[in-house]
Amino acid sequence: MARLGYIFSEVFLILNILLSSTAQIFPVPRNEDKNFWHNQAAEEIQIAMATATSYNWGIAKNVVLFVGDGMGITPTVAGRIFKGQKRYGRSGEEEYLSWEKFPHMSLVKVYNTDRQVPDSAATATAFLTGTKGNFYTIGLDSSVSMNQCLKSRDPETWQSSVLEWAQDVGKDTGFVTTTTVTHGTPAALYAHSANREWECDAFLREEGHGCKDIARQLVEDLPGQNIKVIMGGGRLAMGAVPSIQPQHESLCVRKDRRNLANEWISSKEVHGRKVSYVQNQRELLNVDTAHSDYLLGLFADSHMAYEADRNKGIEGEPSLANMTSTAIKILSKNKHNGFFLMVEGGRIDHALHSTQTHKALEEILAFDDAVNTALSMVDLTETLFIVTSDHSHVMTINGYPERGNNILGVADVSTVDQLPYTTLMFTNGPSYDHYWNGTHVTRPNISSMDISNKEYTPIVAVPSLYESHSGDDVATYAQGPMAHLFHTLHEQTYVAHVMGFAACMGPYKFNCTRPEAHLSRLLRR
Repeated sequence: MARLGYIFSEVFLILNILLSSTAQIFPVPRNEDKNFWHNQAAEEIQIAMATATSYNWGIAKNVVLFVGDGMGITPTVAGRIFKGQKRYGRSGEEEYLSWEKFPHMSLVKVYNTDRQVPDSAATATAFLTGTKGNFYTIGLDSSVSMNQCLKSRDPETWQSSVLEWAQDVGKDTGFVTTTTVTHGTPAALYAHSANREWECDAFLREEGHGCKDIARQLVEDLPGQNIKVIMGGGRLAMGAVPSIQPQHESLCVRKDRRNLANEWISSKEVHGRKVSYVQNQRELLNVDTAHSDYLLGLFADSHMAYEADRNKGIEGEPSLANMTSTAIKILSKNKHNGFFLMVEGGRIDHALHSTQTHKALEEILAFDDAVNTALSMVDLTETLFIVTSDHSHVMTINGYPERGNNILGVADVSTVDQLPYTTLMFTNGPSYDHYWNGTHVTRPNISSMDISNKEYTPIVAVPSLYESHSGDDVATYAQGPMAHLFHTLHEQTYVAHVMGFAACMGPYKFNCTRPEAHLSRLLRR
């Protein structure tokens, strides 16, 4: 009887899993026979052959860089499947994200000069300045290590970014992010800091005494002063809210009580420039882009909300796509010299650090929407368009789930402990939940949990307060002038150099000669 009871309990467990919403099997295309795969491959060969004979050797008037923070290859695959399942009700594996159809791509190595597994500040320094730096440092060469404030004040250690290169050749510049505007990735565009956490003066502490915080560098120094479009979160670090006591130690609240947002605005208006300052969706939609010279959008005290949590009403925060659209409308008014724009899906990274897979995939879809929006607004014959990531995460797609299985669902039932486990899991993170039940080590039975909930975090192998990055290579996708330079495995610094060479700026301002045969063809156009 005991054996029979065990069998019934196992059958009940499996039925419970199969009947759950996360066990949904999305329909698989029925025409995938031999002819389907052969015809598909033949079409792709023709596309590849046409691509190889139609490289764009022109000079990029505009450069658009999209950065999916933490969006390595594994999160990208999961996002691709999630897109097909959520938006089209398909199995998802056959889906594509917008950039995955770009004609050129490569892999990029993400290590820091002092770490096998990197952080976002040093990786941003690499792909935005063309020089690798040390862990947790921003815009500095490898002679400066984390917290070396005095050494970081030496201008010889400062690395100029592609944004500064663009301003130097007369391009308008801007950036959009879903993090604070002083966060690790955007800060590498304009700041030089021995610690990425020095976003406001309160976080300088003893180690940063004598150094200028990142928010002040954005407002007071070049190239920050001349950035025409700045959008993201970070009102606290910018002093754009009344002085308050932070509710969490991670919030950077200015001690000097300066309102740097107002100072930034005033510094433009005193020279007769038209400046727009917006704090919600309604205000952003009402911006007169045709007559705005500068735009500052600060939509949250700290980071902007996750897409899954975002108030999509008129008084809420705008989407990444809406911010991107407005940025391009303003920057594209520079008809002669063009523009540089960086757009960061910054909260992909944060959701993965929290092992909140549902939220992370929603962030990737919002990023996909923003890329599609930008693609519809630019001329790719004169715009180098790049989509990349700074690093990946320790998320894995595991088990042997059936084709079309809900990517947020159960992969299988373990043959060892007879408990189900999810397709998406992490090697470390905060949701470690193995425990001693009196006879052996076990883990929770997720069949009774709502694993489709956006707050759900799958079990991890190693306990950690915060899931870590991984050292995996990441992919870079490109189209437009000189996009074919992405063609193999590259150092992450190469990304900045391609942007510089394509647009004849920075180190390539006077040295961007194309091969003679291609140059003569360009002149005949």
